[in-house]
Amino acid sequence: MPVYEYECSDCGEEFEVLVLDPDETIKCATCDSENIGKQFSTFGLGSSDGNLESSESGDSGSCPQSSCSCC
Repeated sequence: MPVYEYECSDCGEEFEVLVLDPDETIKCATCDSENIGKQFSTFGLGSSDGNLESSESGDSGSCPQSSCSCC
């Protein structure tokens, strides 16, 4: 069951929805508007040491903070 991120075009609210039914009408969590757009998002993976790794990194997960352009 995927979680999708949306942004309301009417009020600007960003919110996430667990989509159980792909035919379900999604409404804004704040103003109840149906004028929303699905947002592109990346996911983070937690490691056993508690550090988060972004799915955007193109290597094996190591991210040298001094030269990383996505952090």
